[in-house]
Amino acid sequence: MARLSSTGDMMVMVQMTTLSEEDRQKFSKLVVDAMVAAEIGVVSVYLQCNDEVCDAARPSAVLHHVHGQPQLRMPLLGLDFLIGPLSFYQANSRTCELLYSRALDWLAPSEASVVLDVCCGVGTIGLCASKRCRQVIGLELIPEAVESAKANAALNGVKNTDWKVGRAEEVLAGVLEALDPSLEVCAVVDPPRPGLHATVLGALRSCPQLSRIVYVSCNPESLVEDIVKLTLPRESDEDPFVPVRAVACDMFPHTMHCEMILLLERRSKVADPRPKGAALAEEAQAAKEARKVAFEASGAGDEACDAGAGA
Repeated sequence: MARLSSTGDMMVMVQMTTLSEEDRQKFSKLVVDAMVAAEIGVVSVYLQCNDEVCDAARPSAVLHHVHGQPQLRMPLLGLDFLIGPLSFYQANSRTCELLYSRALDWLAPSEASVVLDVCCGVGTIGLCASKRCRQVIGLELIPEAVESAKANAALNGVKNTDWKVGRAEEVLAGVLEALDPSLEVCAVVDPPRPGLHATVLGALRSCPQLSRIVYVSCNPESLVEDIVKLTLPRESDEDPFVPVRAVACDMFPHTMHCEMILLLERRSKVADPRPKGAALAEEAQAAKEARKVAFEASGAGDEACDAGAGA
């Protein structure tokens, strides 16, 4: 695995089977010497012990730092992020800047608003939003990622952030309840491929302070399923979210994969973009009701009435 920073520095992680200490030392020297001799900007080398039958190592896989600096510095939108070999970070760093810029423009936080960064990872989106808002609250399942988010906040001198460790479905409701009711809230969510937990979707939808959501997705199929749950009208919910705009972002050229950015806002805050269409729909409904009344008045049977209404 190779990670390349826009600075030209590279971090490399090599998987190997478990070796004796003596053999591992010999192997480490061969790897490091080859990387350095290649003169391709390698500033950090790790070895990962993986005895599985595929390259998806278990979380408990042993990691050895054998050369250079322990972390790689990644510049992004005027900030610096330190990432390790297992940190989640967008692979296409150049397109990542375009994606995050668009997401933050659509999120449009104000200096008085709170930004929720759900599935925040090492804090990239939240920290980039921090200079535009009052406070950022990040939620992340992986403790190591939260520690990296805190370190990245300190590295960039950002002080208006609060990072929470835990599953979003277990943490989010408490975070929302603790918010000052007078504050406006907007959220950016960037979940893994399965999408958001139903409990998270319910908490976001039922929070009256939350006026805007920007959904960043690496899986358009799970995105669609989640958007339906956020927008489908319900009798008990008078102000659901509505999708306002969306754009695909080709983070993985020459593959079938793409990222999606989608903006949702409360229905009460979005003007109907189809006034003529709405008026025509009302006229059509009125005409249908008029035909039904006429058929009933003429003594026609239910079957004829239905046929006339359908016509």
